[in-house]
Amino acid sequence: MPEPGVRNEVVGSVIGPVVQTGSIHNLVLTHDHLPVPRQLPMAVPDLVGRSEQVAKLDALFATAGGRDGRTMVISAVEGLPGVGKTALALCWAHQVQAAFPDGTLYTDLRGYGPGRPARPGEVLDGFLRALGTRPEQIPTTVEARAGLYRSLLAERNVLVVLDNANSAGQVRPLLPGSPGSLVLVTSRDSLTGLVSGQHAHRLTLAPLTPTEAAELISLAIGRRRAAAEAPAVAELAGLCGLLPVALRIAGSRIAGRPHLRVADVVDEMRVDRLGVLRTPTDEASDVSAVFGWSYRRLTAEQAAMFRGLGLHPGPGISLHAAAAIGGVSTGQARRLLDDLAAVNLVEQRARDRYELHDLLREYARDRARHDDPPGACDEAIGRVLSWYARMAAMADRLLYPAYVRWRAHPGNSSVELIPLADRGAATAWLTMERQNLMAVVRHASAHERDVLVLSLVHAVETFFYHHAYWDELFEMLSLGIAAAGRTGDPASHAWFLTRSGWARLQRSGWQDALGDLLGALALAREVGDPYLEAYARNDLGMVSLRRNRFADALDYLLPAVSLSRGTDTGRQEAFVHCNVSSALMGLGRHRQALSHAERSLRLRRQAGDREGEVFTLNQLARVRSCLGDHTGAISACEDALAISADYAYLPDIAATLDTLGTAQRSLGDVRSARAHWSEALRIYDSFCDYRATDLRDRLADLPMEDE
Repeated sequence: MPEPGVRNEVVGSVIGPVVQTGSIHNLVLTHDHLPVPRQLPMAVPDLVGRSEQVAKLDALFATAGGRDGRTMVISAVEGLPGVGKTALALCWAHQVQAAFPDGTLYTDLRGYGPGRPARPGEVLDGFLRALGTRPEQIPTTVEARAGLYRSLLAERNVLVVLDNANSAGQVRPLLPGSPGSLVLVTSRDSLTGLVSGQHAHRLTLAPLTPTEAAELISLAIGRRRAAAEAPAVAELAGLCGLLPVALRIAGSRIAGRPHLRVADVVDEMRVDRLGVLRTPTDEASDVSAVFGWSYRRLTAEQAAMFRGLGLHPGPGISLHAAAAIGGVSTGQARRLLDDLAAVNLVEQRARDRYELHDLLREYARDRARHDDPPGACDEAIGRVLSWYARMAAMADRLLYPAYVRWRAHPGNSSVELIPLADRGAATAWLTMERQNLMAVVRHASAHERDVLVLSLVHAVETFFYHHAYWDELFEMLSLGIAAAGRTGDPASHAWFLTRSGWARLQRSGWQDALGDLLGALALAREVGDPYLEAYARNDLGMVSLRRNRFADALDYLLPAVSLSRGTDTGRQEAFVHCNVSSALMGLGRHRQALSHAERSLRLRRQAGDREGEVFTLNQLARVRSCLGDHTGAISACEDALAISADYAYLPDIAATLDTLGTAQRSLGDVRSARAHWSEALRIYDSFCDYRATDLRDRLADLPMEDE
């Protein structure tokens, strides 16, 4: 019987057996053997590369480790879709979780993926249960749950892995409030709010290197099989964009089919990369689905800009080009590009320069074909091609004001252009956009947008010539010739043939140039254009000069003098007079040669043709040397070299240095001759100029200064 006044009464929460010892009030008994939570999923067994990123995480952990009086949040694993953020986070977390004796908490926040994102309240509910809280003790509000969560972690060392977050707001309620725990967050979002507000350390994950990508494929299909098709493996890695998710899908496709060659998959991917990387039964193993999780979270404006970027033909995209392709202002474009960069759908390479990963570009282009109304894609591409043509024409006029231009651009005047203040800005823009300019010409040609092809080639071929981009120049001119043929534009056809012949004359031998130039002369006569005929005759005269056929050269050049007169500012006539001077000099008629060189110089200066002035001053110096006036020759060369290199064509500078060295050699100044010839040879070599061979031989024969 119980003693009087004693009741069998328990007040409070009880877990486990109760022993009657008397009246017990407000007693909480807990189980002493609750398992320490270790919630990490299995890590991938074949994490490749990432040693640098793992080392950075190790360094952060070793430096702070949550034990220096503050919680450390690592928003380190952020990057584009499919880059391997979760794989890296889990691999590293498995390596370090033993240093957290009170447990490892993990959750997939489903920020990007099928289904709705996880709510902080439901995540906290799961974490509290894992930490030993009974369901009936879990508060109902998010704020109260977060408070209890922070209280439970206050005296513990716990590793918290928050995978696949969609925003800083989704993460903040899940952060401990006291030192001792470490939080690792992964996201496609840059989580700038965590970096600025919670002092998170950001580590951006990039695609693998080509070597690492080939290694990942090798692990998937077997080293022997990979070694047998090493070139195909390297190409497959590139077609996968060095992106781990794509590499794993392609590798699994090959590994599951023993008779399928790597080269077979490469052939398929050349035709349809996204199709090969599609797995309808498993969204996590389908590149399009993985990208789609990010795409579906965009606003309508953001999605439209993303699709437009996929239509851009070139590798890099400027702010203004993006505005053109999107049909928006540069202010709107900047805001949208910043939004896309924040979720790693576009990468900002420099101020006002952006880039899409190859596979994201294909996905964006695919979405444009499916989501945009009929004709919208063609309009967007037309806007950006027109923008490039107008920009290139503006830069061309700044750089080469004395040149005749055959075609004004017919483009859309509403597209905002980048202001180019001077020649330096024009050169910088053309240099930066060189690859894009080639890409847009190729695209316009492939889709027979021939008016734009002609405009683009007219606008950029002089720049490509002046900078010795020979292969691209010849390709561009051939595309221009084809477009001129399709549109029935013999004048442009003749011009491009002349420019091609002239470039070939500088780059290689006269044999390669002759066919183009004879074709240009025939077309010029057919058109009845005196300027075109004079230009073709001038260049054919130079072919004869190269062959030392000086009388034949005059047969081409003398008619060109009258044909060119009055057709432009005087530049072309000056060019012809200069070559007439060379032919006469070759025939020993030096006084007449001097007269034509002086006439050429007056016309050059009248036209404001600083580039051509260098060419003519060099010829004037050559004639003076032939007349025995080596001092006068040196003076003419010095005048030419005083003209800014910004205006001069560098091989003309080299030719002037060559002539200067020759005059100095004639006066016995071997040291100066050697210095100037050496500098000329350096320029010739950099331009693959035909004159390098002869000058190299003359340098070798030059006596030492003390001989």
